[in-house]
Amino acid sequence: MNQTPIARGVQPRTQVVCLAGFMGAGKSTVGSRLARQLGWHFVDLDERIEEAAGITIPQFFERHGEPAFRQFEAEQLRAALGRAAEFKEPTILALGGGTYAQPGAPEFLRNAGIPVIWLDTPIHVLLSRCMTMTGRPLFRDEATFRALHAQRLPSYQLADFRVDGSGDSAAVVAEILRRGLVGTQTGDTESHLAVEKPQS
Repeated sequence: MNQTPIARGVQPRTQVVCLAGFMGAGKSTVGSRLARQLGWHFVDLDERIEEAAGITIPQFFERHGEPAFRQFEAEQLRAALGRAAEFKEPTILALGGGTYAQPGAPEFLRNAGIPVIWLDTPIHVLLSRCMTMTGRPLFRDEATFRALHAQRLPSYQLADFRVDGSGDSAAVVAEILRRGLVGTQTGDTESHLAVEKPQS
């Protein structure tokens, strides 16, 4: 089987924690709040992609298509991890909704020693949040939304930790901290807590 672009790259040792989940799960909001409370660096992968591309993600999809976007996304993920390692910045990294669902992505992050927290949010909550948002290139209607969610769910279930993302961001951050899923130490990532598998 051919290795996907996302499966090659840096092996960072600075502490990095990724947030994964479907569109509307609150990855950016929770991630930025969590990083502030920890005094860590926050990176929103979608924002990094838009800055690097010089266009919005919907424009990227329209001009170049999803395969080209996923290639660029993989490159920007590796670059973000490389930067965290180079500058030794403990980092909360909010992944895009489809990042962790790409072939090779869970294995790549696990091999790099980077824990992933899945913000598991009921689909009716995701729908209500996304109905009021713009800039979601893969959100067309409820049927395709539900189909895409079902398609990505098995990938999200591979995450190291699962947290209920249905509450407000303060509650989700409090739960992450209460369970000790993100340490305050800045040492080797392999010192993070024993993995708690999501409930299936």
